[in-house]
Amino acid sequence: MLAQITLIPTESKKLIAKAVANLDFVKKAATQGIIMMHPSSSTYFIVEEITGKKSPTNHWVCGVVAPKGTCTEMGIFSVMPFTQKDAPPEPGEWQAWWAIKDGKLIPDLGTGELLGQMKASDVYIKGVNAIDPQGNVGCLIGDPAQGGPLGRVLSSWRKTSFHLVFPVGLEKMIPVPIKEAQKEAKQSRYIYAMGMGCGLLPLPEGGAVTEIDAIRLLSGATAVPIAAGGLGGAEGAITLVIKGEEEQVRKAIDFVEQSKGAKLPQLRLPNCSSCQPMACKSQIDKHWTQT
Repeated sequence: MLAQITLIPTESKKLIAKAVANLDFVKKAATQGIIMMHPSSSTYFIVEEITGKKSPTNHWVCGVVAPKGTCTEMGIFSVMPFTQKDAPPEPGEWQAWWAIKDGKLIPDLGTGELLGQMKASDVYIKGVNAIDPQGNVGCLIGDPAQGGPLGRVLSSWRKTSFHLVFPVGLEKMIPVPIKEAQKEAKQSRYIYAMGMGCGLLPLPEGGAVTEIDAIRLLSGATAVPIAAGGLGGAEGAITLVIKGEEEQVRKAIDFVEQSKGAKLPQLRLPNCSSCQPMACKSQIDKHWTQT
């Protein structure tokens, strides 16, 4: 049996969140351990799928790629404020995490405090910025030298081996290997950047969950991308054919329909003329930075 579906990126995030929340090791950690999440447009929906409630924090995403370039959502400044004159927060003191511990959402714990409690059965979930055709993923980093809070997480993971999950929509597919792209993302050598100059940090293999994975995990059906992009709000959309037994395909359609129309909170970006965080090379005199 065949069906054709189209998802815009926000709807993809909602579908992928349903699949992540349904993973056995995630369900176990949600009630008997710790799930540590970096606030993002992907984990926003995962919190809701696991707890049945939206995150109560003012911040819901940290770094973003916006029309004017790479930027930071204003909500995060209320948790970890810094300016060009200030040093960035130490990775161990970063406090913008969401954590689900023993079935309850606990926001704003420090990195060090959370990682010190995590065991091999616990879970770390992080939205990413790129996936290559081989399924490898990478994350933009404003501080490539230290890797920021993510670097601290990965250092702890190498010792503890907790589960890593990287939800990622296929609109983030890049046509070159992540490690090849990493070699070119040399923040310190940029002479120009739209927003904050970033490096690219490759992440450990095996943790990516895309729309294809979500369909398989939720229904047992197979999803095959047949087109990408669109107009009128469908920019970044993915169109897929779903195939399988009738029960599988109809189950997949049901989960897709539950994800249609998903909405994220309003994106609040700082005014470039008054915001000068470290490493930002925004062209404040350009017309695209005035909105």
